[in-house]
Amino acid sequence: MWGRSTLIVVAALAAACGGGGGSSPTAPNGGLPLSVVQESDTVVFHLVPGDAVDVDRNEALNAWLADQLGVALPGKLQYYKYTSREHMYELTGHLANGRAFPPGLEVHSIFPFHSHETVHVFSYQAGAPSDFFNEGLAVALSADPLAGDFTPTYDGRTHVHDWARAQGGGLRPIAEIATTAAFRDIPESDGYQQAGSFVAYLVEQYGAPLVMQFFSVSTRDDALATIRANFRAIFQRGLDEAEADWYGFLGLG
Repeated sequence: MWGRSTLIVVAALAAACGGGGGSSPTAPNGGLPLSVVQESDTVVFHLVPGDAVDVDRNEALNAWLADQLGVALPGKLQYYKYTSREHMYELTGHLANGRAFPPGLEVHSIFPFHSHETVHVFSYQAGAPSDFFNEGLAVALSADPLAGDFTPTYDGRTHVHDWARAQGGGLRPIAEIATTAAFRDIPESDGYQQAGSFVAYLVEQYGAPLVMQFFSVSTRDDALATIRANFRAIFQRGLDEAEADWYGFLGLG
């Protein structure tokens, strides 16, 4: 059970840096520095005066991710909250809804709660595989535990398995998009949803701890042959075989 966390509000200058994207953003607020710090049990929030974050949802998510993935952060999550995409750009040089900088335990977002980017920080504690698997896990675990919502979505509405089923024969062969370079060469919406469905299937079939073992032996720049070898070593199943299993699960086999 989660009660309301006690906040320690401190005035301080926070340098916004780096960064990996949901609720509605507030209006642009110029280039105001993130000069207010709110500290909860597991998060240090950085924001402008008068802005707000959702403490309880973040705390519930962090506890759930630590339990699901079997990892712990070496310190408190640093959550940088901007008032708009333009505000983030003014302070970081990145025009985005959100970004993560896992080595610094940082989430940068225009939203008061951002599960996708938070997943990146937690999963990085095990390792950083190719973007197909890294983004796939962030989509697969984009949950809101406090609300009891564990539906993996890319757009906040459509379950990724439903999206994949609707593609029918239009899904790309995983071997063609499994490397980071290949994954980044296709439309983001398609890539994130297909990766999200496949990795969600892996979590459901094998468990998140085994997926974390795969992360631990992988790197972002792995070649396809390396991805194939690591995948078989961890899951005791070839990548193509697992893809066929996933198709069968979706009812597309």
